Amino acid sequence: MTMTAFVLAKISPEGGMEILNEIRENELVEEAYLIYGAFDLLVKVLVKNPEDVDDFIFNKLRKVRGVLDTATCICASC
Repeated sequence: MTMTAFVLAKISPEGGMEILNEIRENELVEEAYLIYGAFDLLVKVLVKNPEDVDDFIFNKLRKVRGVLDTATCICASC
């Protein structure tokens, strides 16, 4: 079974496209966009289990230089 999660991220003002492109290279990322509002990025990830969400957030996304904060929304049904 596949789970879908949407991650909102705040990033540093400089380097938006570079940060976006680096995030898009991750194999779990289905889609990623620069957005307007309280957050700067919207990232859609497809994972097999909750542990994969943890790994993506803590070991991949938050280690990208320029990612300052994240908020994760896991779909109840997609």
